[in-house]
Amino acid sequence: MSMDEPAYFDMHCHLGFCEDAVQAARALAAAGVGAFSNTVTPAEFAEQRVALVGEGNVRTGAGLHPWWVGEVDAAACESLLTTVERTRFIGEVGLDFSPAHIATREAQVDALAQVARVCMQVGGKVVSLHAVRAVDDVLNVLERADALTADAGNACIIHWFSGTSDQLTRARRVGCYFSVNPRMLDSKRGRAYAQAIPADRLLLETDEPASEGAPWSAARVRGSLEETLTQLAALRGDDPAQLREQIAQTSRTLLQQ
Repeated sequence: MSMDEPAYFDMHCHLGFCEDAVQAARALAAAGVGAFSNTVTPAEFAEQRVALVGEGNVRTGAGLHPWWVGEVDAAACESLLTTVERTRFIGEVGLDFSPAHIATREAQVDALAQVARVCMQVGGKVVSLHAVRAVDDVLNVLERADALTADAGNACIIHWFSGTSDQLTRARRVGCYFSVNPRMLDSKRGRAYAQAIPADRLLLETDEPASEGAPWSAARVRGSLEETLTQLAALRGDDPAQLREQIAQTSRTLLQQ
């Protein structure tokens, strides 16, 4: 199944948390779903890249999730940078300054800065970003590295945006994409943000499975994406079919090899 075929795209998920990532990818293909599967450590990416290489409906991101930054050694971080040079898809990377993760703030910033520098130097990357209580900090790191310039040619996706309205305006201004999941639409603020995102920067996601062993099925993913699309169309006053095709086409373009 090629990326031209799916009707829906889960632009931030974690197939590596499924019991069998290959079977999960094939179940998504049968359900008409393409995916950007994010990894949380360089070791997971090395494993998943090999496992999913033949699954045409999935792209696998090279990641170092901010929650895991304190658990990987310098050699692993170096291997991530080498991988970032060689792969188009990067994720999940970013910053999380919530109370549970603020202790590794300095290490998180350093790791993201190194990734951003490589993205600027090589260019043409699609990057899925985690930004919790840290949207300005993420954008500052990317801008200092010139990773957001037109010349760099990177596409930066903030997944499950949870910042302020001013931060949303800033992220829009520098050209970020935004992947929206059902939990984002559970809040009044999240719904307002979903209305403000330009249609050509709007993507769908599930962020599932949330952890290893969490319930997951391709049917549930397809249903979640459909419901999110329905809610977005109603909130924005858009025709559902037109919005679905707009989001699908944006996703296809981003996921081209």
